Amino acid sequence: MTKEVTTPYGVSVWRSIRSLWSELKANTKIKVRNGEKTEIWKDVWHEAGRLEVLYPDIYSLVSHQQKTIVDHWTPQGWNFIFRRQLNDWEIQRVADFFNTIGQFNGLEGGQDILWWKGNQKGNFKVGCAYNWLNHTNQPQSHWPWRGIWKSKFHSKWHVLSGC
Repeated sequence: MTKEVTTPYGVSVWRSIRSLWSELKANTKIKVRNGEKTEIWKDVWHEAGRLEVLYPDIYSLVSHQQKTIVDHWTPQGWNFIFRRQLNDWEIQRVADFFNTIGQFNGLEGGQDILWWKGNQKGNFKVGCAYNWLNHTNQPQSHWPWRGIWKSKFHSKWHVLSGC
């Protein structure tokens, strides 16, 4: 979704904001519409979490691990190609996997969207993220709160009162 800043340019507030992406991403999910940009294994699109983490054994059996949802979904259901035949002890685990992803309702029109869980409409708001980060009980010493919330300019009242 976003790329890490590696250049010396941008050593300001945006670099600090970008450094918080991993924490902010924990409060997002992907709402699948057409499934073209959502990786089935690596992205959090299912309410249970990342499938790569939930089913690492199945992930290692699948041939196309970098594919998107649209690549594996057909109107008849899911279509996965395994690298080899399944062993007897793996069949129940694969059945559990298909039961988990079987809750998927199918593709819709429109592009996949990143959904902010901190808002009922899914829209990201800076104030909401600020409150969420303050309530996570994690010290944010590297976050430049003062640079964002405290203006370096005089207020209108202060400027006009000197006239």
